[in-house]
Amino acid sequence: METDYERRLRETVEQVQAQDSIRTERYEPGPLATYMERPEDALKIARIAEDGPLPTGLTRNFHRHSKLSFAWRSLEPFEAIAGEFHLIHIAEALIRGPREEQIAKTDSEVDQLVAELKIFETHPVGGTGTYSALRLIPDQNSPEIWYFDLRQGPTRLHISYGDYLDAMLRTKGLYDWQYLYAEPDPSNYGMRVSMPYLSDGLTLLAERFPNDDLSDLLIRLEDRERIMDEET
Repeated sequence: METDYERRLRETVEQVQAQDSIRTERYEPGPLATYMERPEDALKIARIAEDGPLPTGLTRNFHRHSKLSFAWRSLEPFEAIAGEFHLIHIAEALIRGPREEQIAKTDSEVDQLVAELKIFETHPVGGTGTYSALRLIPDQNSPEIWYFDLRQGPTRLHISYGDYLDAMLRTKGLYDWQYLYAEPDPSNYGMRVSMPYLSDGLTLLAERFPNDDLSDLLIRLEDRERIMDEET
């Protein structure tokens, strides 16, 4: 039986695929980790690897997909608008060590931070050089969520793990939607150059999926655009 979030994932993919004006670039649901039927099972395995307690917030929006990849692109005249999500099972994300490119090359704070990140969502189809990751903080019920962008480096997101997975579905994985949950910062190059794209992307999503309430995302976009404009 599907978990609630697995059902919502499937329905989101079906909604996008039902649009004649959107092309599916990839859809690979991947195998289900059926030996971890409950979030408690997954965290029990990960807890052994971490050798310590894990945040309880990681159990929300649990899915069993070992890896699920979905990518789409709008057709003309909006072919520049696209999105993607490539989800990794929470237990695998927690157990897996840092990638080679994550291993700190220097003693800088940024390199040390990146080496601590546990990647749970990536974007390999688009080749954007971005991924989302969590950072475990001792004695906290919710991990930090970070968005890594090759153009900028790591950016802290003000969103929980469970809420991230909700927002990902609402945005259909629109590239760089994560910046809507970052602190507005004109010096953040990745955020600044993403604003026009996000404006066009949210407009497209509102037109294609009128039943989705994107009003709070549009407010976040306007706030960031205003602050960017004030500082230029």
